Amino acid sequence: MRVIAGQEMGSKAEHVQYAASGKYPANHILLVGDAPGDREAAARAGCLYYPILPGQERESWHRFTAEALPRFLSEDFAGAYQESLIEEFNAKLPDVVPWETVSGIRTVTMPTVK
Repeated sequence: MRVIAGQEMGSKAEHVQYAASGKYPANHILLVGDAPGDREAAARAGCLYYPILPGQERESWHRFTAEALPRFLSEDFAGAYQESLIEEFNAKLPDVVPWETVSGIRTVTMPTVK
């Protein structure tokens, strides 16, 4: 390990750029995340994304090891499979968050990124 990067070094998309972009083909880079910002970072960096589903974290990690990781390693992750995972993730995102935001607004529009 050469570096541990936190928010002081930039966004997650920038971290992917620093660590892997230009060193590996885009389909050899996989960002695993549990938030729309992670999904957006993967899209901005041009890499693959595996979502951890809200409320289904344990199942998501099991699915990752049993299904997604083998597909990633065999280069069968991009395309329809990843799109189906992202659609499932988007469907799980709440229209109203269960916590109060800094602005006091509970209705949040979640961006849709493919």
